[in-house]
Amino acid sequence: MLSNMFVVLGSSSGMSQANRATSGYILQAGESMTLIDCGGGVTSSFLKRGLDPLAVDRVFISHTHSDHVCELTLFIQLIHLKGREQPFDVYIPEEFVEPFRSYLNAVYLIPERVPFTINLIGYHHGFTYNDGFTLKAIANNHLSVYEPWIKKLNLPNKMQCFSLAIELNGKTIFYTSDIRDLDDVKKYLDGQDMIIIETTHIDLDAFFELAQTVKVGKFILTHLGTKEEVFELERKTRATHLQNIVMAYEGLTIEI
Repeated sequence: MLSNMFVVLGSSSGMSQANRATSGYILQAGESMTLIDCGGGVTSSFLKRGLDPLAVDRVFISHTHSDHVCELTLFIQLIHLKGREQPFDVYIPEEFVEPFRSYLNAVYLIPERVPFTINLIGYHHGFTYNDGFTLKAIANNHLSVYEPWIKKLNLPNKMQCFSLAIELNGKTIFYTSDIRDLDDVKKYLDGQDMIIIETTHIDLDAFFELAQTVKVGKFILTHLGTKEEVFELERKTRATHLQNIVMAYEGLTIEI
């Protein structure tokens, strides 16, 4: 196994597909793994890659749409059944800490009963993790479309969704997660070694135009739709003659 790598576990859009998992990625830094998002099918995809669940020491969830978080408790159950004894750090948007704590109890992953410590760590815009790699959370506007309903129903939701800027082994990786549009992230793109960009909600023509003006080592296009939609995306990519755009697929592994 490569000592530093990035692995795509799920590349589907929010519309579940038979041959893809939804959002999920592994960042390998030496002997330690970090799971980034954990949508539908990610746990199975992880095991298909032959990866060791007990090597995953932490998870970062970008936001709480089901296609990014619905298998988080299943993954925790997996490491529990595999005999984990070391603490497991769960980094989630601050708005999700108490609801998730209640959900753990509801699905009988009662933290006081599980034989390892589950650390629930709420994070916010500007939060920085620094241990083996650096990760900085950057708020985006993906969830702002819910604001009228949140106000109407007086919900506690804070519409927290984050892009993640990562540095490992002198390389920079930018995970957009879902974004409202390219304005959320375009100022961060130039100079990145790798950008994992979720394509469902962006103007693709605007993306291809932007991609020709910034210096980026590699774009990984993910959050992909049907075969027909991917075919059209590939056609547009070829038309640009850009050589640094890659379509994500389950198991895509990139050395860092």
